[in-house]
Amino acid sequence: MYGMLLKSVMFFGQAEYGNYMWELIKEEAGCRGMEFHMHQTYSDTIFRNLATACAKVTKQGSVEDYLRFFGRCFVRYCQHYRYDKMLKVTGRHFCQLLKEMDNLHSQMRFGFPKMKSPSMVISEYDKEGAVLQYRSCRPGLSHYLIGQLLQIAQDFYRLALSVEILMEEVDDICYCTTFRLEFNNEGYVKEMTERSTSFSRSILPNFPLGKLFLLFPFGLVLDPSLHIRLAGERILQLLGKDLLGSEFLQHFVVQRPQAKFSWEAVRMFENVTWEVESKKLPEPSTRTNSLDAMHNMPPPRRGSSQAPWSGQQSSLHNCRGLLLKGQMYMMKDLDLTLFLCMPLLNNLVEMRETGLYLNDLSMHDQSREMVMKGWEHCSRLQITYTKAEENAARLEDAHQKHEEAKARGDDLLYSMLPREVADKLRQGNHASDTCQNLEEVTVLFAELILAPESETLGAMDLMKTVNEVYEMMDCITEHYRVFKVETVGGVYMVVGGAPQYREDHCSQVGRLALHMIREVSSSDQHCLRIGMHVGPVAAGVVGLKLPRYCLFGDTVNTASRMQTNGKVGKIHVSEKCAEILQKFEFEVSFREKLYIKGKGEMNTYWLDGEGNSPTTDITSATTTTTTITPTTTITTTDSW
Repeated sequence: MYGMLLKSVMFFGQAEYGNYMWELIKEEAGCRGMEFHMHQTYSDTIFRNLATACAKVTKQGSVEDYLRFFGRCFVRYCQHYRYDKMLKVTGRHFCQLLKEMDNLHSQMRFGFPKMKSPSMVISEYDKEGAVLQYRSCRPGLSHYLIGQLLQIAQDFYRLALSVEILMEEVDDICYCTTFRLEFNNEGYVKEMTERSTSFSRSILPNFPLGKLFLLFPFGLVLDPSLHIRLAGERILQLLGKDLLGSEFLQHFVVQRPQAKFSWEAVRMFENVTWEVESKKLPEPSTRTNSLDAMHNMPPPRRGSSQAPWSGQQSSLHNCRGLLLKGQMYMMKDLDLTLFLCMPLLNNLVEMRETGLYLNDLSMHDQSREMVMKGWEHCSRLQITYTKAEENAARLEDAHQKHEEAKARGDDLLYSMLPREVADKLRQGNHASDTCQNLEEVTVLFAELILAPESETLGAMDLMKTVNEVYEMMDCITEHYRVFKVETVGGVYMVVGGAPQYREDHCSQVGRLALHMIREVSSSDQHCLRIGMHVGPVAAGVVGLKLPRYCLFGDTVNTASRMQTNGKVGKIHVSEKCAEILQKFEFEVSFREKLYIKGKGEMNTYWLDGEGNSPTTDITSATTTTTTITPTTTITTTDSW
């Protein structure tokens, strides 16, 4: 789908939920850092992924609710940027707009050539509403259309609209949904009734139907079995007289509308523009002219990219045959359908490729004017178009590089600062505005104890070894809802519940500690000594150059003391931390009462694992006093 649809969602989604919440939604949908552009195409899965992410992150409403919201966003986006002018003049009544929607999509494809537009048709209508059939090659967008219809009815027609899905099915071509629309449709019904009663048909003498093809030399007549009964002189000359009596689909492919070709479809889409393409090129005898003799070369086929004699580019170079555009008109008295159409031609190059001449085209429509105007302006337009394509390619390449650089910068920034804090700074807020008092967080310190053989390593090799271990710990941290504050020498600091409070902050840090011990201890004989504590802190960004997100308070010092007074390969936790971990069914065991520098005697515990039943009841733990002299290889942690 085109980026215009996604851009409308981003524009109003961000306004509705705020920058921080919307970034979480984009991350959940797998499109973090992506910027959508109006005329660029994107995967259809992004749309539904965003709706699913909205329902998951906000925890309000269903996926269908957000698809309807996205549909409303598109209409509001068109109004905001003045793209709604075409919608406002499409139909006097809401029902007329729905009938003309297919034709509107047909015109919009010139600005969006890769658009796979849906098809909509009114099958029934009455004073209380109408029955709408919606066909699309994309699944799951029925509720998106409902949102669009609700917003259009409200903003353009001041109608109270209710929509009910009657049936959803899948055919060989597309997904089909039938809606019942309830709204005040009296104006449209009255107009149609007056039109039918006031129309008086004058009696004309009978004349052969074939005479009609003098006016429409490319027309076709179909019977209920979809066989071609009559055809215009020019189309027979181009495609051969074997068209007569044969099935329509034997010679043509229906490009629009998106429906399985049948007599019922012809009746249903009578007011919709039809586009068909012949399965074969015009016969060779019809595609020669005096220009071939002049240049002594065969005419290029329609698959050629350029006609050498003119320097003009064919806009139909990807087509296999003759393109026809027109209306299927039902003649109920004769039980026949008349396809009144004309060839789609833009310039003299396409006339040459199809073997047509100006006198082959009708004088009563604008076919001749379109071809001559295209020839007159083609040279200048081609140069302008070529330059525009080159500029667009350069701009797209530059934008892609900009997006890649922005994504790398965002990843680096978010690795240094919490996302919500970094976003505040990017919006121009001062660093002091990020400071906050947090009532309860969990702080973890993990000291890396290298293997004995690491003592013989040189400085560079030692740094490489430490970096490998820290990279492993960084990857582990990514799996939990915590934030890595920093590394100081050989100590790794993590906080849970900051800057965004989480009720499970202690359990998240506990699982992280167990994961770290398990992974680091299993590699190269390295070990960790971990300490944890729960309590209040003050947090915020400190400094203008090389700003850091820092934590202040006694909780940080106590967590550091838990680490320095712990044992290698063990997780040392405070009493308060152990009580909370036990509520989350972690296995903790009482260590002993220790003398902690700056704190006095404290009951401390080991975090042994995660299970269904704790091994120790905190409230009945022994009160034995044991004094341990701290021995640490990293003195910088005492600064906390």
